Amino acid sequence: MPLTYLLHLEHARLPLHVTDAQDVRRVSVLKATGLVEAEIDPAFDPGGNYRLAQAALVVCITDDGHAEIASMRSRKRGAKISRASAPQPPARPKGPDALAYLHRIAGASFPLRVDNHDEINCIEALKQAGFVDAAISPAFTWKDSSEPQELAIVRRITPLGRAQLKRGR
Repeated sequence: MPLTYLLHLEHARLPLHVTDAQDVRRVSVLKATGLVEAEIDPAFDPGGNYRLAQAALVVCITDDGHAEIASMRSRKRGAKISRASAPQPPARPKGPDALAYLHRIAGASFPLRVDNHDEINCIEALKQAGFVDAAISPAFTWKDSSEPQELAIVRRITPLGRAQLKRGR
């Protein structure tokens, strides 16, 4: 279970290199949900074929991750803390949450072209978690624009992504 692995990471010396296949998948889910910052090996081989990521580097537990750990501990103790006295986690950055974005594109026609920076960040997290099959171009500058542009093409939601949609959030 990814949340149990989050508790394990709390006591690990970070950054942590992960190579166990199950743990890499757990890190992918934790990264997609914004609970850890991690670098995950590309899920595509040089030929563009999908494969499971072989390794990950967990950089740190995010503020949301620490808030989730605190929440799990308070639920485990059965303590009820009123919202007024509970410390509030810091505001999340603007833009869609990766799993909320997955739900949003569930009924889309594929391939789906995306050029919004916040949505591309979600696609990157979902791609690294193995939830979508997507290609993301590096930022480049068009002739008629002075700002670099990114482009992502979501080919499909993978079976793992569909299973995540069925589980809900």
